[in-house]
Amino acid sequence: MKYLLLFSVSVFGFCCSPKLSPDAGWYRQHWVVVEMKGVPVQQSGGRRDAYINFEVGEKKFNGNGGCNQFNGNYSLNNRNITFSQVTRTKMSCEDIEFENTFLSVLGTVNRYEIAGSDIYLKRKNEILLILRAK
Repeated sequence: MKYLLLFSVSVFGFCCSPKLSPDAGWYRQHWVVVEMKGVPVQQSGGRRDAYINFEVGEKKFNGNGGCNQFNGNYSLNNRNITFSQVTRTKMSCEDIEFENTFLSVLGTVNRYEIAGSDIYLKRKNEILLILRAK
């Protein structure tokens, strides 16, 4: 009985560990938007560069769109990814059009691919966003 309990706990820990999920390497990375819809995104190196951080264990994300902070949930299934329940602060800035486009595009993403230190966020086979670990 003792071994069965130990085995059950081991299997449960193995199956449910976020370290085994495909997004495990995304945790504690600062993913800067380097390209959107085929156009390179200018980087300032400052806190206003658009980025996403992933909270892998909770399947949540947060970031900055260039003006406002945002957060929401994401889900993975094989190479499919969806972003949902996105909320953001409501400051007005010069770059608000970029941010609106970025968040709109993020909402249409349904696939992802890893290439080196980049995440390609796609709609079917079209690359919409490229995020780079910084």
